[in-house]
Amino acid sequence: MLTPVRADAYTRRQVLVDRRFQLKYVAGLAGGGACMCAAFGGAVWLAVHQARESLGPEAQPLLEGAETTVLILTLFMALLMAAALALVALLVTHRIAGPVRVLRRQFRFLAEGRYPRWRPLRKHEELAALEAGLATGNPTAGATLAALVAKKRAGLDAADEES
Repeated sequence: MLTPVRADAYTRRQVLVDRRFQLKYVAGLAGGGACMCAAFGGAVWLAVHQARESLGPEAQPLLEGAETTVLILTLFMALLMAAALALVALLVTHRIAGPVRVLRRQFRFLAEGRYPRWRPLRKHEELAALEAGLATGNPTAGATLAALVAKKRAGLDAADEES
């Protein structure tokens, strides 16, 4: 019914497929992770500060640079957590935005009366089941696509016979 295009015919190097969607989740996860790390670091700093005040003068030399060290480590860990969560969010949203973009384009072609070229999905595509259902197995979508393909082919055959 539908013949897929060779996998090597496509180059997929675009990381930001849907910029608004992807950056919204990247910023949200990175900001949330950094805030949680900063809150934890602030709690540790507060505990060190209270311990320094309550232990008295004999403990002051032991805790001399502890507050500064906690603040520096908190900042470093917040940045590291934000970067790691931003990367994870970017990868996850990329696996969703890519297939949605392709399906949206193919539906636009169908709405215009053109027959889209179905490109193969990547190995671990998140929406592969949806695309497979549309391309072959889903009874409703498959029948609709089969009807559109038959109508398109009939029109092309009629045009060939007229020429």
